[in-house]
Amino acid sequence: MLIGELSKKTGLSKDTIRFYEKLGLITASDRQAGTRLYKEYSPETVERLLMINQGKGLGFTLREIKQLLNEWGDGTLSKRDQIRIIERKVEEIAEKMRQLDTIKTYLVNKLSKLNQEILSES
Repeated sequence: MLIGELSKKTGLSKDTIRFYEKLGLITASDRQAGTRLYKEYSPETVERLLMINQGKGLGFTLREIKQLLNEWGDGTLSKRDQIRIIERKVEEIAEKMRQLDTIKTYLVNKLSKLNQEILSES
């Protein structure tokens, strides 16, 4: 399939798809059509792009996603290493949650003080 169809199926922009290809996250084959050269993507690329998008949503970096897709895909990553990677990501997420909770507490306190100031001005 061509990049336009791939973009429609995944909801990703053509620029994003090209960027992922440049990073080596996906591959395409060249197809000659007259004097033009087109990139052609396999149907499996749709699933791979959806996995990349899901991984990003879960907080994985593109470098981590590439490693996981390549190593998990070819079976070279041991179960112990898989566990270690997942545990590390869970710890990172927990830390982000703690940071967000701190920010939330600050904002709630600030909001409460501002509301009290407005009420006392009335």
